[in-house]
Amino acid sequence: MTQNVAPAVRVGIMLVATLVVAALAYHFTGSVLPTESKHALVFQNALLLIVLGSALLEHHYTKPADSVVNSLMGLISLVSVYGQAPKGAWFLVAGYCFLVFLLSVSCVAASSGSHVTGWRENVSKLTYRPAVVFGRARVLFTLVFLSGLWFFYSVQDQITLALVLFWGVFLAIWPLKVPSLITSWFERAKPGSTAVGEIIRIDNPNILRVALNGDAEWAATGPKACTLPNGESQWVVPLYSQFQEGRLLATGLLTEIIYQGASQCENCVFEPEDSSSQPQEADINNALGGGTDSALVGFVVEKSSIGVIRFETLNPNDCYDGMLVWTQVAGQRVYYQIVAGETQEESFSSDKHGFQVASAAQLGTLEEQSGFKKHEWLPAMNTPVFTASDDYEVAISAVKDDDFTLGVIPKTQIRVGGDFSSDYNYHTAILGVTGSGKTELAFDLIRHALEDGIKVVCIDLTAQYEGRLADHNPVDLSIEEETSEELSQKLFDVETGQYGAGAEKKALGDFAEALRDQVTESVKTFLEDADGAGLGLIRLEEISNTKATLWITELYMTCLLKYARENLGESPRVLIVVEEAHTVMPEPNAMGLGDFDSKGLVGKIAQIALQGRKYGVGLLVLAQRTATVSKTVLTQCNTIISFTAYDDTSLAFLRNIYGQEYVSLIPNLPPLHAVAFGKWVRSEKPIVFQVPFDEAKAAME
Repeated sequence: MTQNVAPAVRVGIMLVATLVVAALAYHFTGSVLPTESKHALVFQNALLLIVLGSALLEHHYTKPADSVVNSLMGLISLVSVYGQAPKGAWFLVAGYCFLVFLLSVSCVAASSGSHVTGWRENVSKLTYRPAVVFGRARVLFTLVFLSGLWFFYSVQDQITLALVLFWGVFLAIWPLKVPSLITSWFERAKPGSTAVGEIIRIDNPNILRVALNGDAEWAATGPKACTLPNGESQWVVPLYSQFQEGRLLATGLLTEIIYQGASQCENCVFEPEDSSSQPQEADINNALGGGTDSALVGFVVEKSSIGVIRFETLNPNDCYDGMLVWTQVAGQRVYYQIVAGETQEESFSSDKHGFQVASAAQLGTLEEQSGFKKHEWLPAMNTPVFTASDDYEVAISAVKDDDFTLGVIPKTQIRVGGDFSSDYNYHTAILGVTGSGKTELAFDLIRHALEDGIKVVCIDLTAQYEGRLADHNPVDLSIEEETSEELSQKLFDVETGQYGAGAEKKALGDFAEALRDQVTESVKTFLEDADGAGLGLIRLEEISNTKATLWITELYMTCLLKYARENLGESPRVLIVVEEAHTVMPEPNAMGLGDFDSKGLVGKIAQIALQGRKYGVGLLVLAQRTATVSKTVLTQCNTIISFTAYDDTSLAFLRNIYGQEYVSLIPNLPPLHAVAFGKWVRSEKPIVFQVPFDEAKAAME
C-alpha cells in the first residue's frame, strides 16, 4: 500500500503522527513520555510502534525477523502491566504475542542457511505466512493498543475517544492512499519526472527489484534508466513483474551501460527523456557478455553446480531440450545444453510467483577444431544466460576437416564429431529403438572408415547392408547356404543325441575343422587384397538356429583376430560391424541361453572384443536394448552414442556413461537426435546432436 510513497513523505507522516501522540499524552497525562505503566503501554508501547512500523520499518513488507521483534516488544510491554490488568484478558493478549513469537522464531531458524530442504523447508512454509500476517506492527500493536484501552479506560472517557480517533485516522490514510496523493503533488511539481518505480533491492551482481508505481508499464519493449542508491545511473532491461502483497514488484537486469542523461529521481527507475539514446539490444547483450548476435533467455539461480547450471527462463516458449546456451564464467564464454526443465514458485507473503527453471549441463569452452573443453568453475548467481538470436546460428567449427561428423548441435551450425579413424579400435556402440536413426549413422561411419583405408566386415542380420552399400562393391564372405543348413543340423543332432552325444560331437568337430579352414582362407584373401574391395559382408539373416548364429559369429571373429595377431604390423586396420548385436553377442541370462556351449561362445566373442584393440581390430556394435547385449562387450566400448531409448535397463546403463542429467532426456529425444560421449568425440562432456535429415536416405529406407 506504500509502493508510490516517497521516503520523505513517510518520514513526514511519522514525525507528524509522533507529535500528535506526544501532544495527546501531555494533554491527558501531563507528560510527553508518561511514566505510569498503563499510560506507557498505550502511548509509547502501542501507538508509537504502530506509527514507526507502518511508516518506516515495514513500509514494503513484513519479514519473519520483524515479527520476532514485534511480538517480543509486545510481550515486554504487557509484562509491565501484569499486576494491573484483568488476568484472563491479559493472558489472552499475551498468549497471542507469544504464539506469534514462536511462529516467527521457528520460521527464522528453519529458513536460515543457503540450502533449506526437508523438514526445515516444511517448517518454513508452514510458519511463514502466519508469522508475517499476525506479526505485522499495525496488527500486533493494534491488539496491544485496544487491549490497553479495554484494561484501563472507560468507553465514555475523552482519552479513549481521542486515542481511538487518532488510531483510526492513522491506519485509514494508507489504504486510502493519502500518502501516495501527497507524493504525487511533489512529483508533479518536478518538471519532466517520469518515475516508474522505487528500487527496493539489488541482488548481486545485476538483478534489480523494483516496486512499481500504480500505472507504470514494465514490458521488455525497451530498456529503462535507473538511479542506484550510490547515485550512479545505468540502463536496465525489464524482465518480468508480478503482483505481490497488494502491489506490483518488478525484476530488471542491470546492463552496466552508463546512462548519460540527467537523473530524474533518487533510488528509482524512470523513463529516459530521450529515447534515441537508448542502447540497442545487441549492444546490451554484448555488454552483458552474450555477444552481439545473442538473445537473453534467463539468469542463473540457486542450486547450480560446475557440471549443471539452473537458470530462470524469461519466456516459457524460448527453451527446449538440447538447446545450446552460454554464459560468462571468469571472463570466458562457457557453453551448456538444456537437459531438463521444471516449474517452480516463489512465495512472497500471501502471493506466489510462478516461473520455469531450466537445467543445462556444461559442454565447456569451445575451441576451434578441438571441440569442447571442460571448464573448472560455475557462473555467479544472477549471471545472464544467452542463446543465439533468431536470425543467427553459431557456426564455430568444433571438428577438423577430415573428422567424421555425427551431426550438429540442434538449431546451430556447430558440427559434432571427431577422429573416428584414429580411434576406431577403441570400439563404439550405437543404441536406440527401431527407426531412431542408428543404422543410418552406422552406414555413414562405415563409408568414412572405408574412405580412410579401414577394412570393414559387417555381420548383417537385416539384409540391408548389401543394397545400401552397393556403391562400395562389398565382398560376400558368408558361408554357403547348404553349409549353414548342415551346421544347423549337426548342432541339432548334438542337442538331441543320446547321453553324451559322442558320435554327434565328433561329427560336428570334423565339420567345424573343415569349415574353419574355409573361413580362414576367405578372411585371409579379403584382408590381403590391397587393391580389392574394402567391405566384406557376412549374411546371417537366413540362419534361424540361435546357437548356429553364435557359432558362425565366433568363428569369423576368431579368424579375423588370429590373422591380425599373427600379422601384427602388416595386417590392415579392421572394423567389425555387428548389426542386431543382441542376436550375436547376447547377454546369456537375458536370452535364455542356459546351455554351457552357448555361454562359452558368448564368452569367446567377449574375449575377442577385449583383445581386439591391441591388434588393430575395432568393433561397431548396434543394438536396440542394452539388456539383451553382453555387458562385457558394451563396457569395452569407449564411445557410446544413444538415440531414443525407453527401457529401464538401457537407461541405467547409460546413466553410468552420461550421468543422470542426460539420461533424463533420452526417452524424449526427437527422431534423428542422439547423445554422444567417448574416446573419439571432440567433447569432454556428453553432447546432444541432431543428424540432418537426408531425403535421399529416407527414400531408400
